[in-house]
Amino acid sequence: MKVKECMKKSTAVIMAAAMVAGIPMAGMKAEASDDKPFDGVTLKWALTDNAASGEETKAMVELIKEKTGINVEFFISPTAAPGEIDKVLVSLMAGDDIDIIGRTPIQLEEFYRAGVLEPLDELAANVDYDMETVYDGSALKYDDGKTYGLPTERDIWLTYYNKKVFDDAGIPYPEAEGWTWEKYVETAQQLTDTDKGIWGSFIGNDAVHSYMYANQSGVPAYKEDGTSNLDDPAYAESMKWFFSLGNDLKIQPSSVEVASGTYPYNAFMINDNIGMFVCGGWVASTLTTLEKYPRDWQAGILPMPYPEGSEPSSLVIDMCYAVPSTSSNKEAAFEAIKCIAENKYTLGYGRVPAKKLTEEEARAYVEETLVPMFEHDGITADEFMAGWFDSNRNYISEKIAGTADTVISQIITEECLLYGQGGKSLEDTMASIKSRSDDAIAEAQAE
Repeated sequence: MKVKECMKKSTAVIMAAAMVAGIPMAGMKAEASDDKPFDGVTLKWALTDNAASGEETKAMVELIKEKTGINVEFFISPTAAPGEIDKVLVSLMAGDDIDIIGRTPIQLEEFYRAGVLEPLDELAANVDYDMETVYDGSALKYDDGKTYGLPTERDIWLTYYNKKVFDDAGIPYPEAEGWTWEKYVETAQQLTDTDKGIWGSFIGNDAVHSYMYANQSGVPAYKEDGTSNLDDPAYAESMKWFFSLGNDLKIQPSSVEVASGTYPYNAFMINDNIGMFVCGGWVASTLTTLEKYPRDWQAGILPMPYPEGSEPSSLVIDMCYAVPSTSSNKEAAFEAIKCIAENKYTLGYGRVPAKKLTEEEARAYVEETLVPMFEHDGITADEFMAGWFDSNRNYISEKIAGTADTVISQIITEECLLYGQGGKSLEDTMASIKSRSDDAIAEAQAE
């Protein structure tokens, strides 16, 4: 028998034995077709145990298999504790063979700085895939100009409101047109009734809230020389404005009350005494989980408010998928993340796709998928279009993005809470934020 024939028979025996034993043959292909060149390849997707067992993840794995022929198994990694390095990043730095990871752009920047992300440009060019067009310029790039991630879904902020609180107060539901922060505050003042325990507004104490007004006003977080721009008066005014909502205007719980845990992040969903809530699009999915959050009132949605005199805008954060440099099958991994990025929103979990949709495609998705999901609340297609698919609205990153951005976000969190709870003056707070942020930038540049 010829050597070539022996090898052929041996491979067949190994594959057959593996199939009987149920062992995935990573990197091995079945007879691949032109439309599924990686049919039979097995890839590793890094997830927490909780995420890996989720119904949406299972559905995505099945869809990847259906569309590409690729098998997916999970590389289970625990969530890092606050202040700890990402466990998946640790694994990649140790050289572990992982093919798919999903993170926000800021989270993935840590992986980029560590040199464990594979640039996607050549992989895309090899299959004639125009990332710029498909994702309307939102494919993830860093300061070397290369592309490192495909955006899958967008978490676009909305205004959520309790229709019962409006009805009881005899106030008409707000409208999307001209929905500014000034109109929001005015409406919240009309709704607030402290004698009845009714708050017109609820917004948490996160760092982004302290600078979102400046962010939406178009004030950059960095100067041209690379230092922070957090000494711009707009940031002090934004900080002062936000904390005045609870501490001075008293249209929402004070900073101290929020910090005490009396009003947790899901206070709007679990209570019936909050008129309006401004937060990320993820909240919308909780409105459909009536078993977890039972309620006898209906919710409405509006776009996020924007500063008066500025262009309409909403904050947004993308979820992106990337290929680690340790992947032993980068071409197949790119095919898999393409499949996730292009198709995840079709699974029926209310996702807003990051890929570019025509207005007709967006409306069809809204009418066929989103409207039926929100039948309890009666949210219309036009309301979803205004909140999530308005091509005339600016969508701005909710996070400060740039050198030492993660550290700067933590600095703002620490300092703004001191100010909000009366432990520090506004002037001292902003001076400290500026000084500490510039030190963090200098340290990051020196590395």
